Formats: sequence, structure tokens, C-alpha cells
Amino acid sequence: MLVDFLIISIAIGLLRKGNFKSLSKIPLKKLELIFISFIIRYLPLFLKGNLLEMAARFNIITVSASYLILLYALASNWQIKTLRLVTIGVFLNYVVILANGGKMPVSIPALDIAGLTDLKPLLFDPSYLYHTAIDSATRLKLLGDILPLPPPYPRPRVFSVGDLLMGMGIFLTIQDAMLKKSDASGKIV
Repeated sequence: MLVDFLIISIAIGLLRKGNFKSLSKIPLKKLELIFISFIIRYLPLFLKGNLLEMAARFNIITVSASYLILLYALASNWQIKTLRLVTIGVFLNYVVILANGGKMPVSIPALDIAGLTDLKPLLFDPSYLYHTAIDSATRLKLLGDILPLPPPYPRPRVFSVGDLLMGMGIFLTIQDAMLKKSDASGKIV
């Protein structure tokens, strides 16, 4: 979903006659930690056999390490007001994932509306480390992936309130960067 927000944000920025090169002038701190958090979070996708079993056993630790590093990096950029929405969205996703054993709960009806019924088996597979079906034991259901984005959208999705806040924050950050002028030092003002 975040890739979609990035592409749409840049496209709208360009349509509004924004400057693509201005994106490099966003005064981001700790950018390397953002990349490290994604590597930690998604490395288990490439594991097999015993390594995958170990990743499943320690999933909550991996999830927490990834999210805490990401939250620290985002909090380090609190001076960028639009990124505060991203930080709050990440925090909400972390809370619901933590409350549900390290997996994001997903609404089956929302999945059906989005036309993603082929993904249902993954939600019931205990070895799948990222999502689980919402059921009666799910905590904080309203923070889970409950919002469908069905066709005709080209990449149907089910997303959370946290994802929506992250997307809004990314959109506003990109729009601000592409449409604002730079000061003498090259920083976005």
C-alpha cells in the first residue's frame, strides 16, 4: 500500500508542476534505520526450513525490533510535521500487531469485497508471519486491516487505519517537498 501512496503522491506532485528533485532535499534523519527496519521485518520471507521455523517462533521479537527501530527513526524526524501522521500510523499498526501475537489481523469480509479471496488460506496458515484472520479472539479489531479498496482500483487491497494515516502523511510530505521552494542551504522551507 505504501508503494501505491508513493507513486500516487509523486504523480500528483508532478501534475501540480512540482519539482521531483526537491524530494532529495527533505531533511530526513536516520534514513538508514528506516531501511534496516524493513530488512528486519521482511527478511523472513526469504527463509526456508529450520530458519523459517525459528523466525516463526521468535516472530514477536522480530516484529518488535523492526517497529521500534522504525518508530525511533520516525520520531527523530518529528520536526517534519507531515511525517507525524506516518509515525502515528506506524504506531497504530504496531499496537494492533503486538496485541495479536505479532500478526496484523485481516477482515475476511473486507478481503472478499476487495476480491482477494485467494489470500484467505494464508490467514489461517500458522507459518505465515505477517497476517491472520480476524476472529472472536482478535484484539483491537478496528485497527486491523478492515478497509477494502476493491476494483476498479488496479491493485485491490485491504488496509488499516494506520496504513491510511501513513499514506496521508507520505502524500502530504511529498506534496510539501515537491511544491515548496528551497532556502539558500537547499533545505525545504
